[in-house]
Amino acid sequence: MGNPKIGITMGDPAGIGPEVVVKALKSVEIRKNCIPVIFGSYGIILQAARKYAKNLKITKIESLDEIEESKINLFDCTNMNPKKIKTGKLNYVSGKMAIDSVLACAVACLNKKIDAMVTAPLSKKGLHLAGYNFPGHTELLACLTKSKSFAMMFVAEKFKVILATTHLSLSEVSKHLSTKLILEKMELANFGLKSIFKIKKPRIGVCALNPHAGESGIFGKEEKKVILPAINLAGERKINVFGPYPADSIFSPKISTKFDCILAMYHDQGLIPLKISGIGNAVNLTLGLPFIRTSPDHGTAPDIAGKGKADPKGMKRAIQLAIHLSQK
Repeated sequence: MGNPKIGITMGDPAGIGPEVVVKALKSVEIRKNCIPVIFGSYGIILQAARKYAKNLKITKIESLDEIEESKINLFDCTNMNPKKIKTGKLNYVSGKMAIDSVLACAVACLNKKIDAMVTAPLSKKGLHLAGYNFPGHTELLACLTKSKSFAMMFVAEKFKVILATTHLSLSEVSKHLSTKLILEKMELANFGLKSIFKIKKPRIGVCALNPHAGESGIFGKEEKKVILPAINLAGERKINVFGPYPADSIFSPKISTKFDCILAMYHDQGLIPLKISGIGNAVNLTLGLPFIRTSPDHGTAPDIAGKGKADPKGMKRAIQLAIHLSQK
């Protein structure tokens, strides 16, 4: 078995996506262990390479059948004009370039032309400007692949976190939580930990939604009405699930080390503890898709775009995880 072909989308060109992509591919270790295939604009990536990775050689290919093992391949999959990109400023062109890259890479995965997909950050606003009404990559890819059951799992050195809800305002979280939804995420976590990470008997800790896990209904009834029934159903299905634990205690080392994964009820509940150790230390893995997809844990950072300050650490980790899972 040769090195896996890893598709890497360039992200939103108005942000730091192209910069972190070329900086990550400067890594000899990454190039030694995979065949990189960048999906995006040749003009944008070439410009980024000249600016941030001067000795990096990019080979433009017209077809995915032309992928060469010893080179950094670039599939130019967008016909948008690079000259209309304004660094740090989102517009229709930057959003369309980003979405063109994602769609082309996903189709390549579905057609088995590449082995995994790593997505550089794109902007939700850019998506909307381009006419795609999705909160982000995860929902877009689930729609494209007709994946009804999917979840965001963040993989860090100390623990893994899976989210029950993702890109929702805080006022909407309780309305969207249901026993069925929470059980679905438990099943996805259990399946992912077994099949992807080869953990024979995964242990999953569950966050409460409310302070003090609802304090017997005084601070909220979601624990009794929604979360506990899901935990009981998961137990009947031989899934090792424990909780709900108050969110202010489950992430402490004394408790979190008991689990292979923690299920958080909403975005910031799970990601604030994860990112305390530093942005770029975790990788987003999408469960439920018919192919491997990873991404760094940060956004487009338009405030530092074009300044050479973007840290490629998160992108490198996302590529390394995609390589590792592809080899498995």
